[in-house]
Amino acid sequence: MSDIDHARRVKNLQRRMKAAQATRRRFQGLPYEPGKRDCPRMALHVLHGLGIKVPFAKGLKWRNEAEGLRALKAVGFANLTEAIDSLGFPRIAPARALAGDLVALETDHDVGCISVAMGNSNYLAFTDHSPNAEVLTGPTGFARDGLGYCAWRTLDG
Repeated sequence: MSDIDHARRVKNLQRRMKAAQATRRRFQGLPYEPGKRDCPRMALHVLHGLGIKVPFAKGLKWRNEAEGLRALKAVGFANLTEAIDSLGFPRIAPARALAGDLVALETDHDVGCISVAMGNSNYLAFTDHSPNAEVLTGPTGFARDGLGYCAWRTLDG
């Protein structure tokens, strides 16, 4: 690895940590509130922190899960997994997630459950087990679809 490649990787890892920690500070311990504090807003927050634009998200509003699902369908997606796939991020195994990557967790909710990787197998998520966003340590219920695990590398190395 050249010095330039190494410097780029270090810079990206610093960006990842900064974006993930900003997301944790904004959401952790606060109650789920659709359209304000939920999985999509958490994912959008970390992506914004990484400098990644999400064109279909502009103007999307919802006040409950049903409205959120309708909003996704109105822009052409059946769920959050399809929406994230459309951004072109490569799929990864959840165990390979670095801070700032996105990882889908198993859920009964039609819209899906997206967590933000914090590093070291910790994930910030809203789940059915807590009314607040919490950092989960070592979860095992990762979502899968026909393409494999639903986890995405948001930024190179």
